[in-house]
Amino acid sequence: MRTIANHAWSRRNFSAAMLAFLAMPQYVRAQQPEPRIAALDWAWAETLLALGARPYAIAEAELYRERVVTPELPHDVIDLGLRSWPNMELLKSLQPDLILTQAGYGVQAATLEQIAPTLALPLFTPERRPLQLAEAGLDAIAAQLQREKHAFQYKADFEQTLSEIRASLHSYDGRPVLIVKFADQRILDIYGPGSLFHDVLGRLGLENAWTEAGNHWGFSTSGLDAVARNPEARLVIIEPGPPEKLVGSDLWTAIPSVKANRVVTIPPTWVFGALPSALRFAMILGKALQPA
Repeated sequence: MRTIANHAWSRRNFSAAMLAFLAMPQYVRAQQPEPRIAALDWAWAETLLALGARPYAIAEAELYRERVVTPELPHDVIDLGLRSWPNMELLKSLQPDLILTQAGYGVQAATLEQIAPTLALPLFTPERRPLQLAEAGLDAIAAQLQREKHAFQYKADFEQTLSEIRASLHSYDGRPVLIVKFADQRILDIYGPGSLFHDVLGRLGLENAWTEAGNHWGFSTSGLDAVARNPEARLVIIEPGPPEKLVGSDLWTAIPSVKANRVVTIPPTWVFGALPSALRFAMILGKALQPA
């Protein structure tokens, strides 16, 4: 088993190794194996992919493909098991050069450091500014991998795309939006301040109809009455949509936004993501709110 002590894989040595790798001629570099990076958190896995790098292993790979969707995950990435508690024996056996995880979630960084250098980055904190921390996380990972130019370009493209989406919404009627995801047949997660989606709405010049702070991740769990209490809002449902039984019920059709046909359904977008998820949400939402 490789440890930090007997192979000298400290953060400093990891960065030095990356500098040496990048200093190699192109033809030599192509023959060198990429660093083995294990991503235990999807937000930082998608960030890694956005930087043009790739994870060697990731937690819950198949669910990533279903829920995060893009950036696309290569099919040969090794699955490490649960994000909250990965297969530690497998992780050790893979001898990663770097582990990416979210600070305050899952296995503690101190435990992971016994396996390999670990970058534990915050995203959802009491300060409730995930979009800002997502950008900081992109920069931190880019610095670790010597991919600062990739990060600069990605952020420039991100800003340009959001600017274009905001401009495309000039004809939007200005109604506040209520972003929900069905947790049960009649129970919803509603995204408010402190959520990634709330931050994106602000960047697009849209008003969030839900003003309650909610939980650590910025969403509140409530019944359909919460939707009814926002009669002027446009309802945005993240797939999967409402159950078939509910759609045909008087309870559903009595909701003001439903009755007025102010409901849009959008494809899965990862609510706990970083910049790539924010970008995907902005693009999908911008398209969904365009006049028919």
